[in-house]
Amino acid sequence: MADYEDVTLDINGHIATIAINRPSRLNAFRDQTANELRAALAEASADANVRAVILTGNGRAFGAGYDLAQITPDEVPALDHVLETHFNPLIKAMRESRLPVVTAVNGPCAGAAIGLALAGDIVLVARSAYFYEPFVNIALVPDAGNTLFLPRIIGRARAMPMMLLGDRISAAKALEWGLVWEVHDDDLLMNAAITIAAKLSGLDPDAVAATKRLVTAASDFGMDEQLGLERDLQGIAGRSEAVQKEIAAFFARKSGT
Repeated sequence: MADYEDVTLDINGHIATIAINRPSRLNAFRDQTANELRAALAEASADANVRAVILTGNGRAFGAGYDLAQITPDEVPALDHVLETHFNPLIKAMRESRLPVVTAVNGPCAGAAIGLALAGDIVLVARSAYFYEPFVNIALVPDAGNTLFLPRIIGRARAMPMMLLGDRISAAKALEWGLVWEVHDDDLLMNAAITIAAKLSGLDPDAVAATKRLVTAASDFGMDEQLGLERDLQGIAGRSEAVQKEIAAFFARKSGT
């Protein structure tokens, strides 16, 4: 088993559990995080004994989106390169994997982490969790599959204000909207995920993989084009004066000035 810094991988029988492991940063993603998530998924997929994956976060958050601390104060971020090299391949790998992915959203889920959560096949949410789209508030645009998944799952009428206004969407509202499969008490979330993963593990793996392929083909048409458009427009946004001001304000808050 490979050594990982930003994620943990545990294989127990037919179930692989992958957890984002940056709890001190509320599991905010850096480029390495996306790379390790993809590597862990590939490792699980390469194990013929593994039949299902659980994806979750360690600590009190599922993921706080992209970690702006990875950008230096005077840097003009090439976010198009970040998406093309690290995050878009991860989203596609999750959708294209033979393994069904049960996403256990254990806490706050923001920005790119929403794309990651929704790239799973069955999404479970802790009762205290919420979804939050901060992009436009910091002069950026939604990415990591957000603009592919959200309008198709909950419709434009809900996806657009969710992304433009940046309101927190509670677990209960996410369930009401059909964004997630189930909501569970926080302390019961992982038990529910394990129960579902175990059920999936008992099914014929070829039938599971073929069903996933069919549903993905039906729901994700135009994925390459949409991820490419997110990449291009995020690249433009990342080089804007407005984003430079947001980055400067972020580091000013960190330094207390």
